[in-house]
Order: sequence, then C-alpha cells, then structure tokens
Amino acid sequence: MFLDDLVKRLSEYLQVYGEYFETATKNCSPLSEMYISGLLKTEHSKRNIERLNEELDMKGDGYQQLQQFITDSTWDAVRLMRKIACTISGLYASQPGYDVSDVGYIIDESAHLKKGNESVAVSRQYAGVIGKVENCQVGVYSSLVWQNRTSLINCRLFVPESWAKDEKRCEKAGIPKEHRVHKSKPTLALEMLKADIEAGVRFGWVGGDGLYGHGYELNYAIEDMGLPFVLDVHSDQRIYENEPSIFIPERKPGAGRTPTRYRTEASGITVNNYRKRLDESQWKEIEVRDTTKGKLKLSVHIAQVWIWDEKEANARKRVIVISHNHADNNIKYSLSNFDMTSTPIERYAYMQAQRYWVERALQDAKSELGMSDYQVRKWNGWHHHMALVMLAGSFIVQERIKNKDDCSLLSCRDIRIMIVALLTGDMKLVEKRKKQMEIRHRQRLKSIERNFKD
Repeated sequence: MFLDDLVKRLSEYLQVYGEYFETATKNCSPLSEMYISGLLKTEHSKRNIERLNEELDMKGDGYQQLQQFITDSTWDAVRLMRKIACTISGLYASQPGYDVSDVGYIIDESAHLKKGNESVAVSRQYAGVIGKVENCQVGVYSSLVWQNRTSLINCRLFVPESWAKDEKRCEKAGIPKEHRVHKSKPTLALEMLKADIEAGVRFGWVGGDGLYGHGYELNYAIEDMGLPFVLDVHSDQRIYENEPSIFIPERKPGAGRTPTRYRTEASGITVNNYRKRLDESQWKEIEVRDTTKGKLKLSVHIAQVWIWDEKEANARKRVIVISHNHADNNIKYSLSNFDMTSTPIERYAYMQAQRYWVERALQDAKSELGMSDYQVRKWNGWHHHMALVMLAGSFIVQERIKNKDDCSLLSCRDIRIMIVALLTGDMKLVEKRKKQMEIRHRQRLKSIERNFKD
C-alpha cells in the first residue's frame, strides 16, 4: 500500500529543501525535519516546543536546539516560502487536465489567539475565528488553489498601529526596521502577490474575501497590474448600474475657491439593495461542483456595473456576481474585471466559490499542522514557524494529488495519522490505522453516493 512508504517520502521531500536551512555556520536541515515531525506527532493545541521535544528522540538538549532553530537561527523563511510557492505552482502544472486559467491566487487572513502582550504584533483586534475582538496576532495568507486542491504559499504578519509607533516594543520583538510600519491588510496582500509573481508563480485570477475586495485599494491595484480577479465585497459596497458622468464643477462667481474634487450626479446603490430589486428571471441555477454532500447548486446573477472611488476622473467597469445558496440561505457578493461578453456565468460562479478551499487549508493547517499552536514571541520565530507549516502542508497536497486515483478521499488528517503511526515503528498500530481509514473512507463513499442519489 502506498502509505507504507509515507515517512520515507516525507524525508525525501524535505531533503529537497535542505539548502534553504543552511546558515553561515550550520546546516539546520535535520532540525527542520525534526520540527515538522514534531508538528505531525503532537496533538492539536499542544504543539509548543516543549511538547514537540517530548515527542522527539533528539540527542542532547532537544528543547534548546528547537528553540534556537525557530527563534534565533538566520535561515531565510521568505526564501523558503518562495520555493514552496514555485513547487506547488509546478506541481499543478504537471497534472493532466491542467489549465493555468483554473488556478486561483486567493488571499485570506487568519487570527491566532494569544495570552499576554509579549508576542510580536499581538493586540486586541478582530479575530475571525471567534467572530469578535480578542487578544491575537493576525496573519495575511495567500494560497494557490486548483480544482479542489489548495496550498498556503506566503504570509505577512499584520503590525497594528500601536506596535508601529512603539520603537522599544518593536526592538524587543525583533521586528526588522523596514517592517516597523503599519500597513493595511490589502497592502500586505498586494506585497505577497507581487513577490509571488516575481518568483514565477502562475495562476489565472486573484480572489479574496470582502476585507480585500471591498472598497478600492486592492481592487484598483490588481487591475492596474493587468491581472483578472473575482473579489468578494460587503453588502454595502456601492455600485453604479450605468456609467456615471464624472466632472469637476465650474467655479461659481463669488463662491470662493475653484473646485478641485470630482463629482457626479449619478446615483449609486449598495449591492444588497441592488439584489433586492432583482426578479426571478434575472437569476440562473448553476451546478458549481460536486461536494461530499452532493452537488453545490447556486442561484447566480451577473451584470455589468461600474464603481467609483470619488478620486479618479473615470469610473471603472466591473461585473457584479451575486450567488444565493438556498441550502443555507448564504448570499455572496463579488466584483470582477473579467470581460462579461466572453466569460460564461458558470465561470464566475466557479471562481467565486473557490475561496472555500482556502478556508479548508487554514483549518487543516491549524488542526493538523499546528499553525496556531506556537509559543514564539519574536518576528523571526513567527515567520520560521509559518514557513515550516507551509512546507508540511505542501507535502500533504502533493501526496493527495499523487494518490487521488487510488484514494480519492485521502485527507490531511489521514496522512498525518498514518505518519504518526509509522514513526512509532509499531506495525500493529500501522495496520490498525490503515483499517480504520479504509472503514472511514467506505462509510464516507456510501454517504456521498446516497447524497447524489437524493
């Protein structure tokens, strides 16, 4: 069975990245393998360095070695993530049926709840994981999505204003001087996008949730780069159903200064109010993709609209994409710069729905790979940890793609559980885990078949 060589393949995979862990004085590649093994072996919420060390059979002071490797070592996390991004891009490109237009570069943020005030960039801020303001760190992440496969490939740590203004605090946390500045999350997303393009990552469009699509900052910047996108917006995003006439008013006699700001007499409308005016004939029922619960069916509406930031001399043309999932009554709004005359409505629906896989990737990274379980306090440690989580995740994506024909339901958790069993050397446990997985998959396949019959 293909799972028997899983640990060997993981080791061989990590060895390819060996050079990325070399410093001026040491090759830290063996420690990278140990750290990732510890992430895989240790259960959720317990993957701090102390517990990782307990799970690993390391020579000497394992705790000190891992602590130094994560926090103080000088290997370049950014360089490693660049390699991961290119590897995933190439992996997708090597698959049968690959078309770069099907690959999405999708952006999302994720909060990591923390106690205390010493961890780098920690602050009371909105944490999407619990839906309220809490003490946390927030990372902005990019992922490469192809069909139902996704891999995290880059990240930026969001630095709140309170941190950017506190030089001593930044110094203590090891934030490099060039990063001691508050940047919006869309700005961080744009930095990642530019860096990954420069690295050679290939994709067909850019996606993101309402935080990134709402307003104009990232929306305009991506278009100015010549890239297509389908970005979610909030329900209060304003649009124009017809292209507005934009002008600078003439100065009225005795009215003071000459006007300099653009104006329009056209009336905009929020996307939510626009939707409420639609009748049934303006929606199309679309089967977006197969899911384990049956086909994902959505009512979808698209139309040509315009948006205007009240700064430019012209409004920008967009396609409004609205989908309604009647199963859970969820309504999503997106804006796109794809050409409506040459892009089928089914295509818009597909691209809008692909953001789901990024949420899955973040869930897997947290539950199975310890994305949020770290206890490092410094800038260097945070980025090192995230890069290693992405490296482990990229291996799992590779395994799922390689074995999709023989094991179509193979999950991140399946792979982690098998690696843990194999690392024990207990073949009875290995066989037990195999049988459990086979039973679990058979049950899921039966459930899927029933859902499709229904």
